[in-house]
Amino acid sequence: MLLAALAALAVGACGKIEEPTHDAQVDLVSSDSPPTPSDGPAPLAVDFAVENCPAFDAIAMTCTGKVPLAVRFAPLATTTVTKYLWDFGDGSASSSEAAPSHVYSKPRVYTVKIIATGVGGEIVTRAHVGFIVAQANIIGGPCDASEQCDQGLFCLCPASAACSTGPARGMCASECPSPSGLCDDGQVCAGLLTVTQPPEAPEPWQTSLCLPGCATDADCAGGLRCRTLPPGPKGSAWVRGCFADAPRDVGDPCTDASGNQRDDLCASGMCADLGAQGMCSLDCEVASCPPGSDCAVLGDGRKLCLRPCTGGFTCAQDALLTCVVPGPGALGYQRSGTDNSNAASSYCAPNPCVSDDACLPTGSCIAETGGGHCVKRSPNP
Repeated sequence: MLLAALAALAVGACGKIEEPTHDAQVDLVSSDSPPTPSDGPAPLAVDFAVENCPAFDAIAMTCTGKVPLAVRFAPLATTTVTKYLWDFGDGSASSSEAAPSHVYSKPRVYTVKIIATGVGGEIVTRAHVGFIVAQANIIGGPCDASEQCDQGLFCLCPASAACSTGPARGMCASECPSPSGLCDDGQVCAGLLTVTQPPEAPEPWQTSLCLPGCATDADCAGGLRCRTLPPGPKGSAWVRGCFADAPRDVGDPCTDASGNQRDDLCASGMCADLGAQGMCSLDCEVASCPPGSDCAVLGDGRKLCLRPCTGGFTCAQDALLTCVVPGPGALGYQRSGTDNSNAASSYCAPNPCVSDDACLPTGSCIAETGGGHCVKRSPNP
């Protein structure tokens, strides 16, 4: 029992497994067998520990985590071992490594077994029934296939059908109930179907999805971040949910790899002709700006949502845009609704200029009385 107890302590720590005393990758511990004379060899007994376990129960001897669950096993032996054979219990090939790593990809309970051979040729076996408890992922969790998601969920953008935009890897999701758009507690319904359709076939995420609600990025997992997204039911307010970087936020660039401005790359559904790379925006004459942006009347008459230069946002990714205060000019702007006490002092808008020098190499300066602003240079005919 002593060997098993020490193994439980090592497993429960879920930290760095100590380097062995005897074998290159084996910890030397006491045996459960009766004491032997001090001048005689200790009989071989073996157990094992696990590393990177999200939740270990030392009483039930179970390691529990969400799939894909990646762990590392290490042997615990009373004397030198010359050969190992691991059975991970999931039908995969056995491993002869001393301390193998393994990934459990399917939600299931697995029995793990180790077979060790001593220097004298003796063979001992140790198995823990139901040692690995691999659980399905909840909504918003990572996945490679739908079988890795809880009942009623599907894997959006799985490895077998990756999306060109949206989540970079699969995520467990469900479509919003129609027509109510009411998701489970702690979730929000994001109407990504309101995004303008791409020139090719729409992406699988371009629909109404139930997503984990959030306040900050810390509330999201699996490489997602807390986004302000269009609502599912019509007439509802914008929602805060965990999703990928695409579709992009107001103020973000919206050109594709070929340099084409695309409305479908924006959560707002509009790629405005501002800057060298376009800017995700919204016509605030016909719709309210999403939270985190304000309506501005540009010098050319357009009413567009602009993003404030706050919280580290500077729109520095576009050489023709900068953080500027309201002012006149060809593409200057004035805030709409100046009674807004939360209005920022500067917003991401076209860069002021007096000559083309300030807009090179991608832009030109439209100069009028009261100053000018950089605009994207027209291609040569």
